[in-house]
Amino acid sequence: MVGTEHLGLYVGLTSVLDDLGHYGRVLQRAVTVHEYLCKGIALYNVLMTGQRLWLSGGEKEYRLNISSIGKPRLAAYQSQIETLAVTIAKLRKAAGPDWSPIELSLAYRTREDLPRVDLFAESRVLRGTANTYFTFPRSMVRLRFPGGGCAVPTEASGSPAECPLPQDVAGLIRVQVEILLGDRTFDVDTIAETLGMSRRSLQRALAREGASYSQVLTEARVHRAADWLETTDKPIAEIAFDLGYTDASNFTRAFRRQTGLPPQTFRDKAKEP
Repeated sequence: MVGTEHLGLYVGLTSVLDDLGHYGRVLQRAVTVHEYLCKGIALYNVLMTGQRLWLSGGEKEYRLNISSIGKPRLAAYQSQIETLAVTIAKLRKAAGPDWSPIELSLAYRTREDLPRVDLFAESRVLRGTANTYFTFPRSMVRLRFPGGGCAVPTEASGSPAECPLPQDVAGLIRVQVEILLGDRTFDVDTIAETLGMSRRSLQRALAREGASYSQVLTEARVHRAADWLETTDKPIAEIAFDLGYTDASNFTRAFRRQTGLPPQTFRDKAKEP
């Protein structure tokens, strides 16, 4: 019977991203594991109250962490284990059907043993730790989901092949902007919220690094535009609109300032043998 302390696990095992509304649809469009995790963390921390999701890492492994405000309680655990189950099931689509996290840690101490499920079959399970988390190899962030249509990030494209998250504020903001560009989200307040900062804190942090939000936004737009120009046949006017420019001429000027080439010339050169 499913009336157990692990009800959240069973809910997660039977859930699919389409069940999660707009949140799930945004995640469904992720091409790589790295993109999926970045989008999931950003949206989770905006939508959830009293809980926080974040990524940390060592030399060989990444750790996806979930914590709750105050003492770990059963209700928070149900939510946490459901999130982990959905996330691990999604990552399996890229890593293969037999993949399991290296380590699974549960902050809440249940009276019942964790059910034996395929998702955690090969995982080392810990209990009573400070945060709930699971670990996975750093190399996994490069993996693409079946059917993904975009190129895997490379050093040449500005995203290291290993896909580590940036350590500087400008880099983190650039990641968030590129994630949310697909949903036509550009305003500084929304980006600040996804990073757990106020607008003023974000602007001060950028200023300390010699950058501004408008500069970071332009760089993210041009990076996305360059990818579309190289890999798609989208008209330039459509690219400009999708990136939030009021007209194609404004986009062309911004693109040329960043790359030294107008968009059409950039596209032509990218197609040269």
